Amino acid sequence: MNVLIEHETRYVYAAEVAESYTVLHIQPQSDTRQFCTRFELFVTPRARPRTYFDRFGNAVQHFAILPKHRFLSIRARSQVVTMPHTVVFPLEATRASLESDSASAEMWDYLAESQYAKMVPEVDEFSAEIGAPGDEIGPWVQSVSRAIYEGFSYEKNATSVRSTVVDSLRSRTGVCQDFAHVMIAVLRRANIPARYVSGYIIRGSEGDPVLGADASHAWCEAYLPPYGWMGFDPTNNLLIDEHYVRVAVGRDYGDVSPVRGVYKGPNSSDMSVNVAMEVLQSQSQQ
Repeated sequence: MNVLIEHETRYVYAAEVAESYTVLHIQPQSDTRQFCTRFELFVTPRARPRTYFDRFGNAVQHFAILPKHRFLSIRARSQVVTMPHTVVFPLEATRASLESDSASAEMWDYLAESQYAKMVPEVDEFSAEIGAPGDEIGPWVQSVSRAIYEGFSYEKNATSVRSTVVDSLRSRTGVCQDFAHVMIAVLRRANIPARYVSGYIIRGSEGDPVLGADASHAWCEAYLPPYGWMGFDPTNNLLIDEHYVRVAVGRDYGDVSPVRGVYKGPNSSDMSVNVAMEVLQSQSQQ
């Protein structure tokens, strides 16, 4: 699947800003399941972005704007080819296979609590509703995704980017970011490595709609030997396939927020985000 993605974030400040510093996680990754064939970044007022790779392997852009300005526009244009692959249900993932896996000793970051995925009593209460994982952890991880999908309501304005698992578990509402954090916390409580993934989901047909399409999306990956990292989307109760575009991975949203920064000026601003995606036809299909 060949996908064109345009992602624009725009800030309008209440008064002139003296200077601003911005960090971005919006460049799609290239790996065995997808390849980013083009990435362009346009910043207004003009800036000169620099790129580095963080400790999770994500491409990160950063830039500074020193002259005074009243608005900031960040527009990214990406073209990504996702590879079709068979989605395998992780039936063979067991507690024994996880404990004997040599890589599991390096998973501390994905087993400990983090800023947005705290090990709070509400996590234990929700885990008790699902039941203990037992030895067959693969099917249990899928049951966690299903429990979130069936037990939570998708409401865009119910939470904010600062919401934690406590807010989501008490209200049983939220968006993809919240549901990913809940799943991550539940899995980590069960000593199963879990990490946060930011990206996009491509809209299905009219008869098969998905939540979170045509916007930034988020899901959870669990480390399940012998399969390795496997993606689960609790917002739609789906396993990750070629309809998903991965941008960045981390412990939670705080590691991979698409746009973050600081500036000198008034403490109020208006932000808008627009995402547009188009599935391109290959030359052989035209």
